[in-house]
Amino acid sequence: MISTLRAILLASALTMCGQSVVDAVAADAPVAAGFSGDLNALGTEPFWAVTIRADGLTFSRPGEDDVRNANPGAVFAQEAATWTIAGGSAPFELTLTKEACSDGMSDRHYAFKAVLAFQDKTLYGCADTPAAIAAQPAP
Repeated sequence: MISTLRAILLASALTMCGQSVVDAVAADAPVAAGFSGDLNALGTEPFWAVTIRADGLTFSRPGEDDVRNANPGAVFAQEAATWTIAGGSAPFELTLTKEACSDGMSDRHYAFKAVLAFQDKTLYGCADTPAAIAAQPAP
């Protein structure tokens, strides 16, 4: 009931602003399309990784247990997607931006830059699909 009411209010607000719901959804579609499917983000110095799957996100660090969370879905803005895990033992925010990236330690190239906000740190890395990463030379 509340979801239906929210949808009606959103549609009304967009219509008053001269934008249809279809136009609003279509405006985000090209951005969202680039971030669909499985993605792997990784960084060096310190090493970290986040795997993004439809059913969950897994945050990995050497010497620490992997932390698995349900996938809350990304929030899209311009050429970026952000996943926020607010609770649990290792809250973090991962933002991927459509921009060529190199990890600085190998000859691998990635389609996305990654920024991981974790604890009081901002960590940088790269991301791509598992298939695109596997197709490149081993580090």
